[in-house]
Amino acid sequence: MVKELLGIWPELCELCDSTNTSPLYFAAVKSNLDVVNAILSTDPSCVRIVRKNGKTALHTAARYGLISVVKALTDCDQGIVRIKDKKGQTALHMAVKGQCPAVVDEILLANHSLLNERDKNGNTALHIATRKARPQIVSLLLTKRLIDINAINNQHKTALDLADKLQYGESTLEIKGVLMEAGTQHARYVGQVDEAMELKRTVSDIKHEVQSQFLQNQKTNIRVSGSAKELQKLHREAVQNTTNSVTVIAVLFASIAFLAIFNLPGEYVTSEPDEGKANIADHVGFRIFCLLNATSLFMSLAVVVVQITLVAWDTNAQKQVVSVVNKLMWAACACTCGAFLSIAFLVVGKGNSWMAVIISIVGAPILVGTLASMCYFVSRQHFRGFRSDSQRRIKRASGSKSFSWTYSANISDDDDYNSDLEKIYAL
Repeated sequence: MVKELLGIWPELCELCDSTNTSPLYFAAVKSNLDVVNAILSTDPSCVRIVRKNGKTALHTAARYGLISVVKALTDCDQGIVRIKDKKGQTALHMAVKGQCPAVVDEILLANHSLLNERDKNGNTALHIATRKARPQIVSLLLTKRLIDINAINNQHKTALDLADKLQYGESTLEIKGVLMEAGTQHARYVGQVDEAMELKRTVSDIKHEVQSQFLQNQKTNIRVSGSAKELQKLHREAVQNTTNSVTVIAVLFASIAFLAIFNLPGEYVTSEPDEGKANIADHVGFRIFCLLNATSLFMSLAVVVVQITLVAWDTNAQKQVVSVVNKLMWAACACTCGAFLSIAFLVVGKGNSWMAVIISIVGAPILVGTLASMCYFVSRQHFRGFRSDSQRRIKRASGSKSFSWTYSANISDDDDYNSDLEKIYAL
């Protein structure tokens, strides 16, 4: 019916009584949202009609916490939140008198600059919310970044001064607590340095800094510990792979050495009394071949026996086992190469002995150079480990036990592992 009447007589929207109260004001007070929307859609300008006391429909709707009406009015015209009544109060001053924080948020959303707006008595919204003992709204206002928590009104009072005059009760204690926690001061102390408060704030800052540093150190230690475990896992896998490879190679060497003694060039004697004897058995080269080949065979078999018998759970123990069997495999490799070169002189014959000499000149330096390089890597690894242990003992003896030492030590270890020299681990 209201829509039909307004459709016929839209001027009814601006028809006011003797107190200059508009139909929109009556509809807003009664929380009749349909009528409010109908009037606003017909004549949006009527939202700015004020009563003789200077209040708009928004003032009253905000005072009684009518959130849906407040939202409809501010959506129509956000500028109305700055209209003041004859006491100099905006809609925010009226909203904090109520008990609906949502209305306060809605008005501040329309215009955040109202937060520190003063009425004719110099009161901000925080003053009024404190005087009305509204703890929820006081807490809400204190969360706003731009609020002036130490604003002084015309009676030279801050919000904390007003809180001191409230009747004792749970709400009063809660308001005082949040005000003091936010740093609100009494008017007589505003602008002065409160030594006790400064000391408390300094101690609090130091406490927070120490806690932050402690948490950071904990996170760093966790990351370093995780990196160390991951590195140990990689080392363990690398040592295990080396162990498996050495076992396979030892079996291969043993197989080659075993087959070589029964597949000699020149065949064997088939007549009595030397039946089965190698035709080249009387040559010095064969004797050298036989000794070196047998040595390689038994060394390889020894490595196989060690690898299939010893089970080392600790990574360091595994490294020690691999280090020993590696040296045995070096010796087996050297014996195999020596056996090959010695038999090569017999195979090519005296007329082509130059071929065996060339093979020896090419092969021997390659093998010797390889073994020398491996000896260098192993020696360097042991020397670096000894030097690192010595440095750690020196640092511990110096008595430095701070977090920064632990962190720097971990960083230096990481730098060592990231260096080019640490990318190869020799056993």
